[in-house]
Amino acid sequence: MTTPSPQSPNEDTDQRSSWATSVGTIRRGMKVIGPDGDPIGTVSRVEGERVILAEHAAGEDGPFIAVTQIDGVSEDAVLLQGRGDATFGLAAED
Repeated sequence: MTTPSPQSPNEDTDQRSSWATSVGTIRRGMKVIGPDGDPIGTVSRVEGERVILAEHAAGEDGPFIAVTQIDGVSEDAVLLQGRGDATFGLAAED
C-alpha cells in the first residue's frame, strides 16, 4: 500500500469550483458578460478580489476583472457593470 505524497508549497492546492463573493457565488466555467451584452470570457478561478478568466495560451493566465466591476451573478453568468439591467441575477432588489 502506498501513501500519497505531501504537496509541495508551490503546487496549486485550490481545487474549488465555486467561490462566495460579495456579489454572489461565482463558479468555474461561468460566462462573463460585458456591459454591451457580449461575452468576454469564462471564469477560471477567483483570487481574492479578482476573477481570473480562462487561459488564452498554454500556461498563461487570462485577463482578470475586479469583483467591484460586477453588477450581478446569475445561475450561469457574471454580468459586468454598465448594462443598466437592474433585474439581472443578484443585482435585483425588491
